[in-house]
Amino acid sequence: MVTEGKRPVRRRNLSREKVIDAALAVVDESGWEQLTMSTLAGRLGIVTASLYNHVRGLDDVRGEIQVRTMTDLGARLREVAMGRSGPEGLRALVDAHRAWAAEHPHRYQALTAEPSNRSALLAAALDANSALRSMLASCGVPEEDTLEAAVSLFTAMHGFAVIVRSGFLGDELDLDRIYENVVAGALAAARAASARS
Repeated sequence: MVTEGKRPVRRRNLSREKVIDAALAVVDESGWEQLTMSTLAGRLGIVTASLYNHVRGLDDVRGEIQVRTMTDLGARLREVAMGRSGPEGLRALVDAHRAWAAEHPHRYQALTAEPSNRSALLAAALDANSALRSMLASCGVPEEDTLEAAVSLFTAMHGFAVIVRSGFLGDELDLDRIYENVVAGALAAARAASARS
């Protein structure tokens, strides 16, 4: 028997799911770059070679983490979207994105790193995007334009999240005011897309 944190884990009970759970814990604690097969094996208390009974390699693990993280973000956005519509609902989704990125900085970095499994991540992203696209449609953006508008909005919010996490802006600036400016610009772009229709 080996230990994973404080919980005993039997080697024979190790599964792909438990390996990915352990990988997420490594990412949460140490960051995306620190996730290696050897650090993962160390966390699980097994030899690295044993991991290959459950995953194909580091790209497989990273791809699974990215998909799971995108799925989790999508679930949060859908939860926030419930019962909301129009500009108020869109603002709630934008704020939820900011909060989620701040709560899970290392997972967010993983989410927006180069995809390890592009097709699976794209499928998860399209599903995660459904709440945002519906909200944009409720604001008058034509259905056929909602994907482009959603990606544009995400790009603006992602830029803010990344630059804040990097520490580039320091403590001298009011990040909330900068955030409000970013949101105002992003929402104005969404309104412009609606007006063009």
